[in-house]
Amino acid sequence: MLRITVRFPLGVYHGQAAQSAEQPEWPPSPLRLVGALLAAAHERPGAEPDLDRALIARLCEAPSPTIGAPESVAVGEPIDDAPGRGAEAVRLRGATRWAPRNYVDRALSPRNLGRERAAVSKVGVALGDRPVHFQWPELTLGLPELDRLRGLAADVVFLGTSRSPVLVEVSDVPLVEPHGAWEPVGGGQAFGSGVDVRVPDRLTIAAFDLRQDARRATSDKLQSGGMVPQIAIGRRIGYRHTRGAGEQVVDPGWWGEAIVLAVDRDRSELRPKAPAAYLLARAVRVALLGAYGEPGSAGEAPPILTGRGSEPHCAIVPLPFVWGEHADGAILGVAIVIPHARRVPDLAAQRVRVEAGLRRLIEEGRFAQIPGAGRIWLQQPDPLTARRVTLRFPRYAAESRSWVSVTPVVHSRWRKGGAAGLLRQLEADCAHVGLPAPSEVELLRGPGRPGGAFRLKGGDRMPEAWRASLTGQTEHLRLVFAEPVRGPILLGRARHFGGGLFVPVGDEPASTRAAA
Repeated sequence: MLRITVRFPLGVYHGQAAQSAEQPEWPPSPLRLVGALLAAAHERPGAEPDLDRALIARLCEAPSPTIGAPESVAVGEPIDDAPGRGAEAVRLRGATRWAPRNYVDRALSPRNLGRERAAVSKVGVALGDRPVHFQWPELTLGLPELDRLRGLAADVVFLGTSRSPVLVEVSDVPLVEPHGAWEPVGGGQAFGSGVDVRVPDRLTIAAFDLRQDARRATSDKLQSGGMVPQIAIGRRIGYRHTRGAGEQVVDPGWWGEAIVLAVDRDRSELRPKAPAAYLLARAVRVALLGAYGEPGSAGEAPPILTGRGSEPHCAIVPLPFVWGEHADGAILGVAIVIPHARRVPDLAAQRVRVEAGLRRLIEEGRFAQIPGAGRIWLQQPDPLTARRVTLRFPRYAAESRSWVSVTPVVHSRWRKGGAAGLLRQLEADCAHVGLPAPSEVELLRGPGRPGGAFRLKGGDRMPEAWRASLTGQTEHLRLVFAEPVRGPILLGRARHFGGGLFVPVGDEPASTRAAA
């Protein structure tokens, strides 16, 4: 276990968000911490940069840390004083200034001084004397490495910009943050209940080296395009804030992270919508299993892809566009939802094999054949596509008391007994995936979001083996739980193929334009 604690003597953290220069970055990203340690490794006298870099590389390659930091509020927003929560950090923004743009290849013309300018915003987060903790639960360092890291940490000058000096400490003793912490949820970027956080990876140090070489270069042309390499390196993943003792969140521990692929609209022969979710999920599973060797061979598919019945196995969930007033139900991507680590002892090793199969699926040009309809190709989301709300899986893995279905639940048996029978049926469906019994159940006349599927398509051309999961009574529902429940929620006998997909209520995107 490794913990790095950062204290801000001036009580303010200054750093811009990667997505917007007008907003502060919160929580502070682990990528900034790695950059500060790397700078210390090269600047302190008598240092051994190679040994220091090898140690920092272990931080980059380790699983993403938890970040012990409070939630933030804007100036003027009420501060939550609920028991066990304490005061949040306060987001600050100074006046925006306009500065001339810097050009590498030509001088700035005085005649264009008023036009060729850029906005400069001073933003930060005031948190007083509360420290920020970065914790890697699975990373263990020996005493020599801890001592070396402590020396590096002591030489870190600031985090974010130079206006936020810091004191950094290193420990191997875990700390329970009483007001909750930010935890990585994986599966791409976040929305709603989560935030996007930049984390380092195995290429981070090399990218920082490229940046530094460019800054020290004497040539006007630093690269073929004349641009300095981007510092927004690493990768962005979703983090969400877990509440402290003041509010209990139910984590069913059934589903874990998700790997999201986008539908390649340019290559695909059709653009499926929400009613085709089940057929598409089945077709994707066939295509994915085709990327592996025969059963019993060295290259066979991992058990979490081939499992059936009560065996823990992945769910293949098409993601329809159901956010905002322009929602049309178009399926923009597919999520491979992996079982929770509690259910699969060797999950890490199996996930590597799943990712390898998905790479082959894309690189070898394999497609999902929907019977009687056409072929669908999948691709890795590009940075612009990954920002779409529909493809941000933390949106489905949020924490909420109220949930509505966007694809119908296919019950395992025909319910009887009116409202009491419906409640008994839902209690059984929820218990089957580790969820508590809902305190309220509302039967809906259609999907709980615009663009959802009223029913799941089957068709005469559907293989016989696919029919069983669609056999049963189907309903759309609104569920309310006594305590917030952590998603994703997939219910019913078609849950492993996109049936019974629920989304949280009361967390609509602020901009419907970006919601696609």
